[in-house]
Amino acid sequence: MLAGCGRFFPPLASGTGGSGSSSGNFLYVGNLGTNPLTIAGFAVASTGLTKSSGSPYSVSLEPTALAITPTDTYLYMGSAAGGIYVYTIGSNGALTLGNGGTPVATGVEPSVLRVDPTGKWLLGADAFAGEAYVFQIGAGGALTSITSSVVILNASDPATDLEITPSGAFVYVACGTGGIYTMSFNTSTGALAQINSVLAVKQSGDADYGMAITPSGGFLLAAETGIGAVRVFSISSSGTLMETSGSPVTTGTGAFAVLVDSTGSYVYVANRTEGNISAFLLTNSGALTAIAGSPFSTGSLPVEMVEDKTKTYIAVVCAGGSPDLQVFTIGTTTPGALTSLGTATTGTDPTEASSIAATH
Repeated sequence: MLAGCGRFFPPLASGTGGSGSSSGNFLYVGNLGTNPLTIAGFAVASTGLTKSSGSPYSVSLEPTALAITPTDTYLYMGSAAGGIYVYTIGSNGALTLGNGGTPVATGVEPSVLRVDPTGKWLLGADAFAGEAYVFQIGAGGALTSITSSVVILNASDPATDLEITPSGAFVYVACGTGGIYTMSFNTSTGALAQINSVLAVKQSGDADYGMAITPSGGFLLAAETGIGAVRVFSISSSGTLMETSGSPVTTGTGAFAVLVDSTGSYVYVANRTEGNISAFLLTNSGALTAIAGSPFSTGSLPVEMVEDKTKTYIAVVCAGGSPDLQVFTIGTTTPGALTSLGTATTGTDPTEASSIAATH
């Protein structure tokens, strides 16, 4: 899961930026079902989607997690089959495999990867091992494990998402039926530690999947299946989550991914079972109101969403295809309403597009 980011990032550590940074508006999609396995790249413009130079890019393992550094220099690809690879993003959006083609990290099986707001750290959570961890990003995209920052999660409920507050102070990991873990994070040292108790699902049999944090850092939203809803939590100064009045808010069946736009005005929930996106206006109190026209139809099994670099479009990948990738324009006439801009096939069917990342 995956991707979007806000409008400002603090200065980056040495090795995380550089003249090779991309200046274009690109999307990258990990395909689990293609043979060979690939990452597909696309440029996004008002005219629609076009393949980036050299796309699709072959990968050696199933791409289950993608993350891009804030300067758009590196794309990290993690695989639940084991390992993390780094790619340099060219000015034309082309990906070049780094580190001599070998993994920059082994011994991990990421289901999700995120780069922190400073661009110094890559955080991940495992699909199988039940742990969250931190790597320091160095020159050439090299990764150094912070061995003291491994947090043990519920191994019987693999991590489904990981989100970092805009300040970088707190990290939240969703673990399906195992609920949501709260962690403190030090952006100077990379120290990660669990705090507070695990937040349980709303009712037995539910599962928390995708999450999103508002640009202000004031709220966390979590898609929860079973009840078919999105839960809204206020985030205290200590990182504690408190469910707001009126939460949970009904979405569609199989609520799976959540995205809050860069202005903090709109919330989008991808409903995996129904094949659509529920859209809401978000108030300062955390209340949600359905946007006219919601839900908006997608392809089959929508699983992850990102906002593009210009903060004009929302992109969604659909594991069931029809289409694999769909990009919507964020409406202004009807604020927050979604209008389809373009679609694309990301690989050879069955593609099983499952992860997406966007340049910042």
